[in-house]
Amino acid sequence: LSLKFGDIGNLKGLVIRFLLTTSYYQLSVQNWFSLHRLQLLYNHSIQATFNATRIYAPASYSYHCEHVSSLQRYDALLIPSSANDLSKLWEVTFIDFQV
Repeated sequence: LSLKFGDIGNLKGLVIRFLLTTSYYQLSVQNWFSLHRLQLLYNHSIQATFNATRIYAPASYSYHCEHVSSLQRYDALLIPSSANDLSKLWEVTFIDFQV
């Protein structure tokens, strides 16, 4: 799932990309989806990647959380994927997040 914002200030072609996966769990006899990774792209290249934790739900339902964030004060569900990319320079917070 990609949200494309176009040009915002100095950011050319801002895109927020949500990488989702689905899995079938035999115990619950249904498919579940999970947010696996979040990527921030601008100027037409990936600038930051966050691994998502604890963001999942049955595929026939939605996931909702008051804050999905990279900040500790919101329980940091988004973790920088590597110390080598620029994700440590970003603070990402979605308020009233639902997918």
